Amino acid sequence: AKKTREDPLVRSRARMPELPEVESQRRDLEASCVGMQLQGINPLEQGGGGREGLFDDKVIGEEMTAAGIEASLQGKWVIAARRRGKQMWLEFGVTRDAATPSLCLLMHLGMTGGINVRGGEGPKYKTAKPRTNDTEVWPPRFTKLELTFAGDEGSGCTIAFCDSRRFGRIYLREGDAASAPPISKLAADPIIDPPSVATFASMLAASSMPVKAALLDQNRIVCGVGNWVADEVLYQAEILPAAPCNSLSLEQASALHTQILSVCQLACAANGAREEFPENWLFHHRWANQTKGSISSPLGTIHFDTVGGRTTAFLPHRQKAGTQKGAAPRKAAVKKEKGHAQEKAGKGQEKVEGGEEGAEAVKAMPK
Repeated sequence: AKKTREDPLVRSRARMPELPEVESQRRDLEASCVGMQLQGINPLEQGGGGREGLFDDKVIGEEMTAAGIEASLQGKWVIAARRRGKQMWLEFGVTRDAATPSLCLLMHLGMTGGINVRGGEGPKYKTAKPRTNDTEVWPPRFTKLELTFAGDEGSGCTIAFCDSRRFGRIYLREGDAASAPPISKLAADPIIDPPSVATFASMLAASSMPVKAALLDQNRIVCGVGNWVADEVLYQAEILPAAPCNSLSLEQASALHTQILSVCQLACAANGAREEFPENWLFHHRWANQTKGSISSPLGTIHFDTVGGRTTAFLPHRQKAGTQKGAAPRKAAVKKEKGHAQEKAGKGQEKVEGGEEGAEAVKAMPK
């Protein structure tokens, strides 16, 4: 039977981009434009919508202007496509074979952002697949920045950064982007430079905040873990999301470390395509569009609650509290952390409503 948008499996394709989804987009950029010269830049919105023809100074941030971004990038060569956590960037050099970048274009996908390559299929985590190989529908809707590259013997490509909800961000950085914020502030990447088990366990033991909240903090223990990845790794490691970090035993910390690396590696190997994720993952059953209550699933009863300011799916019959002896939960600290997370989420961001996707938006700002 044909699946509708109301089907949970269809809704899951519209998930917010986390490490696996961003890595998939990085690979798209690497395959399409590395080694090419940037020859065309359109920093004005295209594709339809209320901001058509305008420069989006919210998405293209840090007081950049249309003229400024064109002058900075025009004629430069793409020498690499990089990623750390949920941050992604293109490195530009003054020549094709430049050893080091002179400028980097950072692209954080936020809540609904994505990179479309003309002639490609579009982001795999998106519900709507733009027909990017159809010249009649290019550029895609909500295009914020369009870049056209040229290579050897008439080769070339065009990419578009699209974002309907405007939580994505585009920045420029001189030199190596990894040596400056926001990249330099990120914690270890589970794929690029995962922490050792000993280091990971030590960082957990030093905090009393809920373990899920710690995993979501991009600058604390690991980066790239968002809402669905956090729920998945805690489910696979059989740990309750609200368990204080310092209540986890070394065995539990080791299991969580293993699952963070495993889930990220498997999801990246699948190139972010949910159809290729293992059948025993919570991922396939967690998209109920609710923030409280329970649902039945082949895995058992899935309960929904808020942990670390985010809608959280877990199975109480499988996932357990911390078992570290002598490390009683510090309830006051956990309560304070929850209040701080909710207060932080409510400041300086647009109000977004609508079940779990509404709750997702409060953490959509770049980190």
